[in-house]
Amino acid sequence: MKRAALTLFFAGFAAPAFGQALVVLGENEGGRQILVDVTSLKPSAPVFGLRDFPVMQVFVEMRNSAGRGSVERVRYSFDCARRTLATLTYARTVNGRRSHDWVGADVALKYEPVAAGSLVEQAMIYACNGGKFPKRPATPGLSGTPDPNADAEDREGDGG
Repeated sequence: MKRAALTLFFAGFAAPAFGQALVVLGENEGGRQILVDVTSLKPSAPVFGLRDFPVMQVFVEMRNSAGRGSVERVRYSFDCARRTLATLTYARTVNGRRSHDWVGADVALKYEPVAAGSLVEQAMIYACNGGKFPKRPATPGLSGTPDPNADAEDREGDGG
């Protein structure tokens, strides 16, 4: 009975069904991009006997900005309070050939810390902020003069 319940539980994680709602979250120094399927973000309550904390789950795709080479499609589960993650599904395609395809368990022991500054951290920030894209840091001007292309509201600032 327990095996049948686990089989049904894991069936929900099989082969990620990516929609057409992929949006670029960021890119690393090597030109690798992380894209998020904005329709896939969902909260998941604690699961009795597997993990005792709520998580946010999202599908992402990682690929080179040129679109060549390997493409990884991953479903992550983030424990936002602890800044940890578990990989629930992983599929990798290299030059059009699938090289990896597996499903993992959503259990507390599988959660690992998220590396600071990584592409995955960007996905965690997106997921843990409820699907809000992180604000891009303002690039400081080289001089103290306002940008002539900025609108009046931007030049005035917010006073804070």
